[in-house]
Order: sequence, then C-alpha cells, then structure tokens
Amino acid sequence: MKESSEIVDVVLVAEGQKFPCHKVVLAAFSSYFKAMFTCGLVECTQREVVLYDISAESVSVILNYMYSADLHLTNQNVQTVALASYFLQMEDVFSLCQKYMTDHMDASNCVGIYYFANHIGAEDLCDQAKRYLYQHFAEVSLQEEILEIEVQQLLTLIKSDDLNVSREESILDLVIRWVNHSRKSRAEHLIKLLKEVRLVLVSPSFLMEARKRNTVILCNSECNDMFEEALKSIRLAIHPSLSLRYGMETTDLLLCIGNNSLGIRSRHGSYADASFCYAPATQKTYFISSPKYGEGLGSVCSGVVTENNDIIVAGEASAAKMSRQKNRNIEIYRCVPCQKIPDYLQILSPKKCFWDQEKTIAQRVLYLKVLLEFLATLISLLQLIFMVHKLD
Repeated sequence: MKESSEIVDVVLVAEGQKFPCHKVVLAAFSSYFKAMFTCGLVECTQREVVLYDISAESVSVILNYMYSADLHLTNQNVQTVALASYFLQMEDVFSLCQKYMTDHMDASNCVGIYYFANHIGAEDLCDQAKRYLYQHFAEVSLQEEILEIEVQQLLTLIKSDDLNVSREESILDLVIRWVNHSRKSRAEHLIKLLKEVRLVLVSPSFLMEARKRNTVILCNSECNDMFEEALKSIRLAIHPSLSLRYGMETTDLLLCIGNNSLGIRSRHGSYADASFCYAPATQKTYFISSPKYGEGLGSVCSGVVTENNDIIVAGEASAAKMSRQKNRNIEIYRCVPCQKIPDYLQILSPKKCFWDQEKTIAQRVLYLKVLLEFLATLISLLQLIFMVHKLD
C-alpha cells in the first residue's frame, strides 16, 4: 500500500525530504494525525504537511512501522524515534523505544538515557537509568559520555551519598577529567566541584599526584589551599563529619563456602549447612546461598579472597561431571569484583540475610575447624593462582 502512488492523499515533509502516505493510515496509528485530519482546519485540505523538529530518519522509521509493523531501532536512532513518537502521540512506538533503551542500557550510555528520559518526562525509564547510573557509577565515571554533561548535572551527581563507589579517588579523578575535557570553558567551575569532593577520604599519595600532574590545580591558589588543608587533616587524623558514599560502607566478613563430601549444595536446595559467613564485628553468623555455578564446582578444595576482593574458589568437579570427562581437573571460578554485589553474595548484609540464630558451642567448634582447614589450604591455593596468572 505504501508503494502505491495512486491513492496517496498526503505527503509528509521532514528536513526537506518528502514521504508520500495515506491519511487513514496515519490517523489509525497517531492521535496527533487523527486530530489534524479531522479538526476541520487548513491541514485537512493541504497536500503537504511539514513536520518541524522531527528528523527525516525518524519519520522513515515510524512510517515503516505503520505499513509493515517492523520498527527498526538502533543505538543511534532510538532517541530521535522516541522523540518523534512522543510528539506524534504514538504510545506503542514510544513504549518500544523505552524498552529498547532499557534492554541495551550499559555504562557507556546510561547517562545519556537518564537525562534524555528526564527531559521528556519518561518517569519509568528515568528511574531505571538513574538506578543503573548510581549502582555502576565507578564504571560509568570512566566513560566518555559523562564528560559531556553540564556542570550542574555533575554537581548533582557528586553531591549524592548514593553513588556506588568504593574510593573517593574515583570522584576526584572524574572532576579533573571533566574540567580538562574542555578546560577553557570549565576551569572556572573547578572550585565549586572540588568542594563537593570529600578530599579527606582520598589517599594522600593520590592527592599529591593529582596536583602534580594537573596544571589546572597547580595554577589555582584556592585549589592548592584545599588540597593542603585535606592533606593536613589526613596527617593529623582529623575526620570531619562526612558521610560515606554507598559503596564505601563495607563490612569485613569471614566467608565459608561448602566443603563436604557432597560438594556445594544447589542454589535451590538446602545449602544452609554448607555455606555461611561470619561477621567478627557483630559476632553473628549468616547463612548464604552457594555460588551460581556451584554444581560445576563439586567438592570445594580451597578458596581465597584477594586484596582486590576477588573471591576465588577451587574445587574438584562433581561426580556426574567427572563421569563425562577423561581427565580430572581443578576448576577455578572467579567472582570478578564490581560495584554491584555478586548474585550469591547479595544477602551478606544483615539487612538482607535469610535468617540468623545463636550458634551452639558444638556448631562454633565445627565452624572453627572448617576455618582452620580453609587456612591450611591457603598456601597451596596461592601457588595455584600464581600458576594460573602465568598461563594467562
């Protein structure tokens, strides 16, 4: 029907490009066009209708959807198509655009999606993008996209306690990179941005190195004074009442993951007697679920947590898996550290634990025995890690 020129009764014009189409089709999909063609105004009789502030590509994509039910979205056009559908009052297309952006959201584009959704009033998409942005801020702060935001937007971000960053160095580094990205126009904002950085939480070596390597700081006496004051406070162990950001509030835990003849229990079965963690500060024990790939690990031989909070567990393959293999291997599963807590550790916090109870003396002795066995295997595991790194 779209290709038939005999019954075309309207031509849409966007960015000088013409799109022959049919009023009945436009009105069926868009409340905007329906009102235009039935209101009795001049547009009802016009052969051409000019669409201002809508890209030709968006019109082409939307018309293709009207005539073929195929909505061709890409990372490059989804926002312009969403804007066009919002303007043309096509809720189904707008919803599909929001779903596309949600499904394709990552650290490299969540900032743009957040401010785009906030601008057009897409509340659900805005909330999802904001949650992703804050939860993955350590990774987001390293992307190029965040260097394009306005100063007020950056100020709002770095003021927040909800940013999931483990070190304040990430915030200071972002501020410096943002200013240097367009130094001539942004240098004047450096002072007010640094006032939102909790400098006393930054390591002294990082502060001194940042100042030494950035002339935008060296050449500003007020910046130098702020750095000196922070270094002095750190040396004197003066800690003003600064709240920690979300990712900085950590708790030391002793993690014990299964080590019986049956191997690690299923995530969906009874795992409480095989995996648990102990909080020395509160002297409480919390039961946790086993690793996502616990069934593949089988019987745990040893495990270790590195200085970067990598959790490495080594175990012999389960009997079922070994029966299908000619060789017996030791498998290592790495829980790659990220700002989002791994799935199987999301209940370590007392607020998120399944349940806790006071342990009997016999149980505590049992757990102490497990701990001693764990420590006894530490040296051999470190040797294994060293061999794996050499292979990598």
